[in-house]
Amino acid sequence: MGFAVIVIGIAFIISILASHSNFCNRVISSVVQWLLLRKYPVWHLDRGIPLPSCPYVWPNGQGDIGKFLDGIENSEQWRKRYGTVYRIWSGMKPEIVLTKAEHVKIIFKDSDKHYKAVNNNSGYLMGQVLGKCVGLVSGQEWRHLRAVSETAFSHNNVSSHVNLLQNRVKSYIRDLEERGSLLGGLIDPVEDLKMLPFFAVADVIYGKLPPDMERGLRYLAPIHERLFTHVIQGGLSRLEISRFLPTETNRTLREFETKWKAFNHMAYQRANDLSLTETPIFQLFDALHEGTVSDEHVQHTLDEMLYANLDVTMGGLSWNLVFLASDQQVQRQLREEIKKARQDKTEHQYLLSATSFLSACISESSRLKPLAAFSVPQSAPTERIIDGYVIPAGTNFVVDTYALNIQNEFWGPDAQEYRPSRFQEVNSIEARYNFWRFGFGPRQCMGRYVADLVIRALLVELVVKWELHLPKELVGKKWGRDKKTWITHPQMKLICLPILPDDNKGV
Repeated sequence: MGFAVIVIGIAFIISILASHSNFCNRVISSVVQWLLLRKYPVWHLDRGIPLPSCPYVWPNGQGDIGKFLDGIENSEQWRKRYGTVYRIWSGMKPEIVLTKAEHVKIIFKDSDKHYKAVNNNSGYLMGQVLGKCVGLVSGQEWRHLRAVSETAFSHNNVSSHVNLLQNRVKSYIRDLEERGSLLGGLIDPVEDLKMLPFFAVADVIYGKLPPDMERGLRYLAPIHERLFTHVIQGGLSRLEISRFLPTETNRTLREFETKWKAFNHMAYQRANDLSLTETPIFQLFDALHEGTVSDEHVQHTLDEMLYANLDVTMGGLSWNLVFLASDQQVQRQLREEIKKARQDKTEHQYLLSATSFLSACISESSRLKPLAAFSVPQSAPTERIIDGYVIPAGTNFVVDTYALNIQNEFWGPDAQEYRPSRFQEVNSIEARYNFWRFGFGPRQCMGRYVADLVIRALLVELVVKWELHLPKELVGKKWGRDKKTWITHPQMKLICLPILPDDNKGV
């Protein structure tokens, strides 16, 4: 195996030196595909035919760029070409794509026993950045790290963050109104708001930070963004041999690691001095000092909570504004619900409610614009049979989120339309395997309750004070997205009209 890795590493370098020759790439791709199909055979139980598979392309397969940056387009093309269950390659690791709810149920019925793909099947660099975070480790390692890090984000504790996060949202929007884009009646749902969920989550992790420490976090954000761009692009950084090369990627990695560790050690000392014992920063470092988690666990998990999930939270937040701007009737209905909650002085409970129209709007936006076209790969502990194909134990699966959330009879003939009330017509049990957002079972995203609270607080603050509208040139047209990010982000500016104070009387 070690020899094979060396050969492939040499082949990679040769292909680079050959100026990315298409011929060289085709030869390497064909040889590697021949080997992979023999190493990972999957056959139909009755018909004796192999599982449809995307052809392997050196060096990423369909991973990284194909699965993330071009995932929306590829999702539809691959489904049409290969059917409802097929295989893609992430690097040289196979991933079985699930497109139907019945497939998802068969695979995820025991999701508590699943193993996440090592380094997300994204190779060496991903491992250096996030390989030991709570979202990517498995088994007992995951159970222990999750227990240490999840307390502040749990359903039982999220209510204690309402005032903290509301104050963060109000201050942020006030700044946009007084010095930012809202002063000119516009808002970019991504660029204008991207640091809101970032600092809201930082409030939960560290407690309210002083301005100089907030500046430190802001300084690290573009460094991490550059680093993650290299992760998503794949290529040479997939291979461990790349660690020895004098690349920009390695320089960026060292810079981020050094400054990130220094910041967190300072933040822990502050939390210790102020007795902020309920914060994740304190609890993770406390476990580190007890020897029950490693420094990598701590640094990678804090990174996952804050920087890695910045794009994720922004994807969930930003599309809500776009959909509300596109449907004035829904926006008015939501505004009336918010006014009533404020008039009844039940806003605290309203922000936590999972049955409100506000919650339905957020779910519907997430249904129509999943954060990514394909879910994080994970494997089941036992053999599974999907549409007659026998999938060996330990094989990784990914969910085609667009197929499940939209191209799914469960959602009815208007599945492609924005209609939040549909989530008030079905219960969570019915929707369980027909809707992908935070994952399935015990391994759902740890930060989902805080993320929802931030989005709800923002919509409450904006919708009562501003009418959101699409610019005329986008009405009835296909909306653009930023194709440079691995998470689906809108690329537009919305028109914001102030609501007169008389319209908000009593609010």
